[in-house]
Amino acid sequence: MTLLDRHRRDWDELGKLDPFWAVLSDPSRRFGRWEVQEFFKTGEVEIQQLLLLADQLGYPAARIRALDFGCGVGRLTRALAGHFQECTGVDISAPMVARARELSGSLGNCSFVVNEEVGPGRFSDDSFDFVVSKLVLQHLPSKKAIENCIRELVRILKKDGLLVFQLPCFIPIRNRLQFRRRIYACLRMVGFGHDYVYQRLHLHPIRMNYVPEGKVCRMIDLVSAKLVLMRPDPREPTEPIVSATYFVTK
Repeated sequence: MTLLDRHRRDWDELGKLDPFWAVLSDPSRRFGRWEVQEFFKTGEVEIQQLLLLADQLGYPAARIRALDFGCGVGRLTRALAGHFQECTGVDISAPMVARARELSGSLGNCSFVVNEEVGPGRFSDDSFDFVVSKLVLQHLPSKKAIENCIRELVRILKKDGLLVFQLPCFIPIRNRLQFRRRIYACLRMVGFGHDYVYQRLHLHPIRMNYVPEGKVCRMIDLVSAKLVLMRPDPREPTEPIVSATYFVTK
């Protein structure tokens, strides 16, 4: 099984077992404890805040087409529908996309697509006015995959559009070991069922990766894009992972 196949399998399993928690991993909401309206309300608030800041930055030039990359069950896609003429959510997990369609398919300007690869290669150059990816890139299978994906997200962005993506820039060594994920993978490899490993042993397959801030900035420059804002994400003093949100145009 390739790394991509394993990545897809893990998120397919999470999409069946606990899709809301897999998107927003609040410990108190694990095992189906997210209330649906409360979950989607977080997306509405997040998009309102992002677009308010986008307006202050002067981007995007138009609000026609928006893409939610790594949409999961459509938390942000659904929120974007009130601000753009056409919204597309794309995710590598077919069960996630199926649930997104079930929950938000009645919105006439929303569509959801299963991605066959890690990045957004299925979309043409200069396709979207606004592209957002939150709590997604950090879960890709490698740093190289993250870097390639950022390049592709820039490629599909229209001129004077806005790409907003969040990504950890530092994870302490002790947090890079990710024992729960490793044990989950080992038990699945020897034949334990994903439902048993997740629900009974409280393990999960979620991977955490990071790319240093300086490397992200150099990468943006190399693809002839412009970083208009880099904003550190808020975190609790005890939270070890340092993350930032990048606002990019071209």
